[in-house]
Amino acid sequence: MVLVAGVGGGKSTLLDAWVAARGAVLVDLAVQGLDAVPAEGLTAIDGATARDVSALANRRGVVIAAEQDPGVAGAVVVTAAELAFAEDETYQVLAAAFGDAEAADVLAPDLHLLTNGWPGLVALAAAWLAQHPAGERRERLTALARAEEGLAEFLVPAVLGGLSADEREVVRRAVYAPAIEDSRAVPPFVQGLLRRPGWFVVPAGWKAALRSLLPRGAAETRYFAGM
Repeated sequence: MVLVAGVGGGKSTLLDAWVAARGAVLVDLAVQGLDAVPAEGLTAIDGATARDVSALANRRGVVIAAEQDPGVAGAVVVTAAELAFAEDETYQVLAAAFGDAEAADVLAPDLHLLTNGWPGLVALAAAWLAQHPAGERRERLTALARAEEGLAEFLVPAVLGGLSADEREVVRRAVYAPAIEDSRAVPPFVQGLLRRPGWFVVPAGWKAALRSLLPRGAAETRYFAGM
């Protein structure tokens, strides 16, 4: 099976849930490389390209996430339209962000239309709206609909700017590591790993944007360059 969607399409989240439910091995090619892919068994592969997965065409029990269809012969392809949230799922994300089911119910239909159910945008918008007082959220959502730049390009720095200094530091540390321990979730940027309780990770789709907004310090850059 191949999951095909762009940044924030929900691929990595779905892979993580599948790995936790089935006891599969998860390989992030951007971090681990092809050598980490086991020869057999249930395997989830994130960040794949056509060249990376050409050798997996005859394997069973493999789920691949990619931004473009790598063209694996005989694979079942799940598209962005199928990965998109239904309106009820958009409502659930809002309710979790607000901690208020009634307030979420009022805004969910409009947010769903604005984002087309794109999981990453729903999560970003919910986190941004939750940073504002309940009485301002309708006005903020209306303003969001008039954003001249792309919604993700607007929301990533907006959500980051609303975090506390401690939360920003958690995000900054997490975005440069495959996973971090003894931390806490900072949704939607830092999420708990279902397959590794107590560990937290930045979803692959947000890493590039966050790294541009939260660069390493000079000492860290020298340290990692010497590793």
